[in-house]
Amino acid sequence: MRWKRELENRILTRLSNDLIDVFLYTGIKPIHLTITSLLLAFTSSFIYYFSRDSVYLYFIAGALFLLSGFLDALDGALARRKNMESKSGAFLDSILDKIGESAIFIGIIASGAVTALWGSLALSSSILVSYTRSRAESLGVDLKGIGLMERAERIILISIASFLEPFFEGIINLAMILLTILSLSTLIHRILYVNKILSHKLS
Repeated sequence: MRWKRELENRILTRLSNDLIDVFLYTGIKPIHLTITSLLLAFTSSFIYYFSRDSVYLYFIAGALFLLSGFLDALDGALARRKNMESKSGAFLDSILDKIGESAIFIGIIASGAVTALWGSLALSSSILVSYTRSRAESLGVDLKGIGLMERAERIILISIASFLEPFFEGIINLAMILLTILSLSTLIHRILYVNKILSHKLS
């Protein structure tokens, strides 16, 4: 799955180069993007909740979630350009990512667009995928690009389903079912991959 990582990096680079130049010129720092991304995630979560009263709000919520994810991807790129990468920054970014993503899932579940069962399974499987990567990296194993359902794919899937929900009722619930299945598949893939790598290191 390394090709997926390379493709994502190329797409992000093309989309972000001009924006990063603007950020560098205006003095915007990576932490500003990180906090803005979190605030957008919280806003999206609230809009998801109120979408129970107006189904077209799902479109706005999905757009904000997509923008939140884009800014989150930019903060790391900006940090590298400004030579401001640090372990504390990476730690904070990772924690805030999970807080924002959890808020999104909670907002969707509370809106009634997804059943409590599938919403809970989607949330827990997503967190497990992220935790597996974090734990593996602490052991010296890089899992970026390993598995079909990483954070970027989760954001895109949920956002697209949100855009379609006003026109095809129940599409978010179907998306959560698909997300759960692919996240669990990614989790198993990563567990097997890490065990294989660590076994080779010991042999």
